[in-house]
Amino acid sequence: MRFPRRKFLQLAGGAVLAIGALLMPAAGILLGSLAADCTDSNCGAGQAMSFRQGPYFNHALPARWLVVEESNSILLLQSGDQSADISVAGIGGLKQQLTPEVFAFQRMAALGLSSVRFTSVVYIIPMAAYDGAAVMDVTYTAPIGRMRGLVVSNVATVYNQNVFDRTDGVMTLVGAKEHLWNTYSNWLPEVALQAVHTGPNPFDARRRDAEHTNQADQMVSAHRDWAKRTWDELVAYRAKN
Repeated sequence: MRFPRRKFLQLAGGAVLAIGALLMPAAGILLGSLAADCTDSNCGAGQAMSFRQGPYFNHALPARWLVVEESNSILLLQSGDQSADISVAGIGGLKQQLTPEVFAFQRMAALGLSSVRFTSVVYIIPMAAYDGAAVMDVTYTAPIGRMRGLVVSNVATVYNQNVFDRTDGVMTLVGAKEHLWNTYSNWLPEVALQAVHTGPNPFDARRRDAEHTNQADQMVSAHRDWAKRTWDELVAYRAKN
């Protein structure tokens, strides 16, 4: 596992990376609602966990959670009380070379989230077929107010005969109402990381050689191993630091 020398993502001049004016329409996606907060003391941790194979994604589904949206480019899961969300959003064919941090910045903007701040960055071994990845603590504003969470960003920089061709990427965002995040933070990110796109041409990008659509079971198993290893190593690293 690769870890950073720096802990805070800053722009030129020392400013913390934040989303301000470059917001895009939310396209009907609302993260959270005005429903009552979860009443379980652990907000569902330790409850029976099922796995679901949808038309595009294979993913874990916590008890009483709902699939709000699923397409080739996004998976949106939401807790039954609408206090927490998991979003997996990707895109392929970007004609810019992007770091994992900037890619996450752009995807959160595309979801219509504002006042986004990354307060730490940890570089990790990327998921299969990607060549760069980072985990970031994040705060942001959703339609219901302030949220806290964790974002995992994977990017692949694709070259054609040593000439840059495109960037493909996928972002996994786990968020909850700010005052509830501590009840989710030690278990929900690992659940979110288990989501993997199993369809052809994920996120409208050509599937790369490291993935094989005719070996979906092996791909899902390998991805779950990556998710568990990544989460275990991240927890151990942060405990030491």
